[in-house]
Amino acid sequence: MKLTYFILGLLALVISDSSGHQAEDGSSPRNCQNIKENGFVEVGHYVVYNTVNNTERAMVIYCDEKDGMQQLMDKEDGTGGRSVARNCKELQDQGMNHDGVNIIYPFPDHPETFVLVLCDQTTQGGGWTVILRRDDSYEDPTDFTRTFEEYAAGFGDVNYDFYIGNEVIHALTDSSQNELWVTIDSTGGETGYAHYQYFHVDAREVYLLPPYMMDCGLYEGTIGDALKYHNGMGFSTLDQDNDVFDGDCAANHGGGGWWYRACRIALLTAPYGSTDFCWFTEDSDYTLSKAQMMVRPLQLVHE
Repeated sequence: MKLTYFILGLLALVISDSSGHQAEDGSSPRNCQNIKENGFVEVGHYVVYNTVNNTERAMVIYCDEKDGMQQLMDKEDGTGGRSVARNCKELQDQGMNHDGVNIIYPFPDHPETFVLVLCDQTTQGGGWTVILRRDDSYEDPTDFTRTFEEYAAGFGDVNYDFYIGNEVIHALTDSSQNELWVTIDSTGGETGYAHYQYFHVDAREVYLLPPYMMDCGLYEGTIGDALKYHNGMGFSTLDQDNDVFDGDCAANHGGGGWWYRACRIALLTAPYGSTDFCWFTEDSDYTLSKAQMMVRPLQLVHE
């Protein structure tokens, strides 16, 4: 398994939100000189914004305050001593107090490898790293009918709809005990949330276990515990069937990758406009228009 492949897939995400390094006049930095002028002079990676094909897009550059050098990929010395964060909670602890895009370093075995993420710093005290977002109001929605490798690497646009990737989800949830927050909007106008005080996704290759096996528990919320049915399942896609159904759950339910059993109660990766894009329980029956999943290190008392 080559980690570089997964990270390059994640860096293909197109973003245009604020990174937290804005100047006093509210403008976004466009190069290392702007970063330096705004007072951020540590060696390391930063998010900057430039216009490409009439669209403002973000990219990661490497800044060296000594000579103003910048480049798109890692230097040999990696983070170069810059204060790094493994998740959005650590970014919040370092002073990021608004929702937006930033850089984290989630891989303990590869501390030099960075990932662009969307942070929610307002919901229930903040500190959340968004791992999936769906919204049917976007003009050019992301296609979630993807291969196993694409779901491993992540895909989409973190300013719109995206999946952060199973490699990152595993890294985020493996370093500490994490909680999961799910929000949904139904096609009928209902909204609600599901909160799990425990959420973990296993590694791709674990002896005798299916890849990226999901474990969650200790539910509370307003929409019912639809993930209970999927607990303990590996991740399945059109090209890798790890469910317990005689057929192919991904093929039978719109093509999105998920922790299918036989087959789904919740499915947040199905096509828009399909009844498969759903959250079902004994007490609820939601066909969805929007959905979001985000994780953070467990906090027993919310701020």
